[in-house]
Amino acid sequence: MTYHMITASIGDQLIERKGEIANTIFSKLSSAYPSLYVEERRNDTLPYFVQLIELLGTSLLKGDSHHGDTREWGKEVGRLASGQGVPLNMSISKSSLYKKVVLEDIVLHNDDSLTKDILLQVTHDIDQSFTTMISAFCEAYSDYADEQLKISEEKYLSLSTPVVPIFSDLAVLPLIGQVDEVRGEMMAEHVLLECKKLSIHKLIIDLSGVYEVNPLFQQGIMKLIDSLKLLGIEPILSGMRPEMSIEFVQMGISISNIKIYQSLNKAVEARQQFLG
Repeated sequence: MTYHMITASIGDQLIERKGEIANTIFSKLSSAYPSLYVEERRNDTLPYFVQLIELLGTSLLKGDSHHGDTREWGKEVGRLASGQGVPLNMSISKSSLYKKVVLEDIVLHNDDSLTKDILLQVTHDIDQSFTTMISAFCEAYSDYADEQLKISEEKYLSLSTPVVPIFSDLAVLPLIGQVDEVRGEMMAEHVLLECKKLSIHKLIIDLSGVYEVNPLFQQGIMKLIDSLKLLGIEPILSGMRPEMSIEFVQMGISISNIKIYQSLNKAVEARQQFLG
């Protein structure tokens, strides 16, 4: 028999016994990770292993690596594992177990026809599939980490730009720290939504907690001010230090048409005096 005929036969056998091999993989995982792979999870987990064995079998049967399908399988399982909090090193370790079960099954059912050279080639072909799968695992974990980082950043940005109502029509936005490009974009979106939700007519942007002004900060503030005006909300600045106003002027940014107060208290007092 030629090499291709033998590998095709092995591929056929894997596909034919995919359910049996999948059960063996689950049993091995249950022994290695008893808290994760309880019997109640068998029926939900087996379809993924059955699909993996079918991919490996098809690859050997057709003499084609099917890297695209294997990658998709790795991405899908990686997404599930990362979402469940399974560490990446554990996912990679489990893939070694999958490979060991598959190769042991191949040897067990093809002992008479497997020469050393054929076994080495079959092992190489399966290794390639698992390399693709592990790469997809890593990609899925990286994507998940990026998503979680983005969620954390959004939570941080929303917490770091709180709109605090003082009166029915007046709120304060106390800014602390630097405003970079990302925070500037998020700040504008979050603040505008909060102002609309609270039916705010005036917003005091308090700058007393800002100690470093850079072009991104100035652009972010001016974008917020312009957006507030478009919504019919009056922007008011408080806590602007002299050096900060100088830097605004040097950047060619005009704030002469905006009410500016030395402190937050002064801005609130002015509103009360106007009403009084």
